[in-house]
Amino acid sequence: MKTMLNSLRLSFLKKTGILLLLAFTGVACVEDIGESYVTFTGDMIYSYLEQRPDTFGEYIKVIDKAGLKGMLSAYGSYTCLAPTNEAFEAYYRSLGPNIKFEDLTQEQIDYLAKTHIVAPKYLTETLQDGVIPNTNMNQRYIEVKFDIDSIRNTMVILFNNDARLLYKDIEVYNGVIHGINRVLKPSTAQLPELIASNPDLSIFSEALKLTGMADSLRLVEDKSYVPVKTYKDEYDGYVINSPEFRKFGYTALVETNAVFQANGINNVQDLIERAKVWYPGSSAYDNDFTHRNNSLNKFISYHLVEKAIYQFFYKKNMVPNAELYEFVESMYPYRIMKITQAGPTGITINPGTDREVVVSNQDNKTTTNGIYHLLQNILVYSPNVEETLMNTRIRFDLAALFPELANNSIRGYSNSTNDRWGFPEGYFKYLKASKDTRLLYLSGAKETSWINYQGDELMGLGSYDINMRLIPVPPGTYELRFAVSANQWRSVTQIYVDNKPVGIPLDLRIMADDPRIGWVNDNNTDDSGFENDKTMRNRGYMKGPTSFKMEYGNTIARNTNRSFRRIIGTFTFTEYQEVWVRFKSVLENPKSQMMMDYFELVPKSVYNRTDGEPETRD
Repeated sequence: MKTMLNSLRLSFLKKTGILLLLAFTGVACVEDIGESYVTFTGDMIYSYLEQRPDTFGEYIKVIDKAGLKGMLSAYGSYTCLAPTNEAFEAYYRSLGPNIKFEDLTQEQIDYLAKTHIVAPKYLTETLQDGVIPNTNMNQRYIEVKFDIDSIRNTMVILFNNDARLLYKDIEVYNGVIHGINRVLKPSTAQLPELIASNPDLSIFSEALKLTGMADSLRLVEDKSYVPVKTYKDEYDGYVINSPEFRKFGYTALVETNAVFQANGINNVQDLIERAKVWYPGSSAYDNDFTHRNNSLNKFISYHLVEKAIYQFFYKKNMVPNAELYEFVESMYPYRIMKITQAGPTGITINPGTDREVVVSNQDNKTTTNGIYHLLQNILVYSPNVEETLMNTRIRFDLAALFPELANNSIRGYSNSTNDRWGFPEGYFKYLKASKDTRLLYLSGAKETSWINYQGDELMGLGSYDINMRLIPVPPGTYELRFAVSANQWRSVTQIYVDNKPVGIPLDLRIMADDPRIGWVNDNNTDDSGFENDKTMRNRGYMKGPTSFKMEYGNTIARNTNRSFRRIIGTFTFTEYQEVWVRFKSVLENPKSQMMMDYFELVPKSVYNRTDGEPETRD
C-alpha cells in the first residue's frame, strides 16, 4: 500500500485500538484492499466496462441511455465509481418489487450515470476521510470513509457510508475505475432534516428547531440566476464561462448526544440551562429562543456556517510542514473560529484555547445544501477564545470571503480543463462591483509559476470598482495588510476602507526591489534580512511570508520581488462590526489587472510585541 493509505490506516487503527490487538497476537490481520493494479490496460473507461458485462453490464446500459458513451470513450481525466450488476439488482429491489432497468425514467438514468463520475482522476492513495475533492457530474460531493471490517479485521473504503470498494485503481487511458458494491444514493434532504434523521443527534436537532436556526439552512439554489455563457477575458484572449449554478450551502458542526451526556447534558432543557452559563448576560431573552441575543441561540449559531465546508484546507502552493488553517465566520453574528490541521488528518477548532474542539474526521454527512461534521467535545465561543483570536494574526485567502465559491465547487477546483470563471453582477453576497468591472476567479489548476497563497486568486479587469466585506474580527486595534503580486500588466488602484480613501493610489506594477519599496533578498544581507524588514515597514511594506511558494521549485514568497505585502493602515474597532475594503482603478487601460490574493488583519500584540521580538515570518 502506498504511503498515504498506510498513514491513514495507521491513524484509524490507533483510534480503534486494533494496533493493540495486533501487538498481542503478533499477526498482521489487516489486509490490503485488492492490491493488484491494472495499469493502463489500453482501454478507455467505457471499453473496459463494456468488455465485462458479467460485472458491469447494468451500469453500461445506464451509461448508454444517459448519452455518456462518447465522453467515457474519449480522452480526458475521470474517476468512475462503477456499481456491479449485483449493486444494481439491490438498487432495483429498493425501488419496489419487479423493478428493472426498463422501468427507470430518463431523469433517473441521467442522475444515476452522472452520480458515479468525478473529474479528474483520483487513485485510492490520494483519498482520505471526508469527501472526494471535486464534485460528481451532478454537482454533489461523494463521502469517503476508511473503516474496519469488524469480522475480518480488514481495512475497507466506503463511499457515502454505504458503497464498499471492491475493485480499486483500475487505470485506463482516460482515468481510473473503482468497482463498488452499491449504487450511490446521495441524500436529497435539506441539512436540518439530515441532522434530524440521525437519532444520535436528537439534542442538537431539537435545539436547532427551537432557536429557529433550522429555517436559516433551507436555501438550495437561486433559480433566478442565469449564467453568462461567453464572458470575455480580454487580457489573454480566453473566453470564460460563468458558473453554471448559484447554489446555497451550509455547514453544521454538531455534538452527538454522547458528547452532550459526557458533559452532564441529557436533554435540550439541560442544554438551555448550560447555554446560560456559557453565554451570560442575556436573561432578558431567556424565553425567546429565536432572538439572536438568547443564550441557546448564540450557542447553536456558533455551530453554523453560511457555506458548505466540504474540505477545510487548501494546500496548493503551501510549503511542507506549514500550518494549515482557515478562519471561518459562524452564523453567530461577526464571531469567527480558527480551524487548523492537527497531524495528517486531524482537525481542531480554536486550538490553544480553553474550548479547543476536535472534529471527527469520519462520519460527516453531505446533502443537497450542505454538510455536517461531528465534534468530539463541545464548541463554545468563550472569553478565552475571544482573547486568543484578539491576539492572533488573521490571514485569509480572498476566496474564503465568498460562500458562493465553496457552495458551487469553484474554490480550489483542481481540474485543469476549467480553471477560471467570470461572474456577473450580483453573484456574490459579500462583494459589490460596478457594471464596468470584469471579475474573474482563477483556481490556479493550470499554473505552476504563480506564487499565490493557496494557489488561487481573484482578479478585476479594466475600469473596475470592487467593494468586498472582510472577515469580521474581535474588537481591537489591527494592522490591515493586502498581498501584492506585482508585474507589468497590473493596475494602479485607490484603496478605501469603509468607503474612505486610504493613502495614495497603489501601483501594482512596481516590483518589491524598486527603491520606493526597498526589498533585498535575505541572502544578500548580513543579518538574514532583519534590518531590511524594518526599512520596508517604515515605507509601508513587508516581504511575503515563508509559508507558501511557487508550486514547482523552492522559491518561497519571502524570497521573490514579485510577492510582498502592503500595509494599508492601522484601524481600531470598538465593537463587532462589518469592515469593507474597496479597490477602484485609476487607469484607463481596459486590460489592466487588479490581482487579489489574501488579506491580513494583525493585532497590535503581534506586530508590536512587548518583548521587542519581530513578528514571525510565516
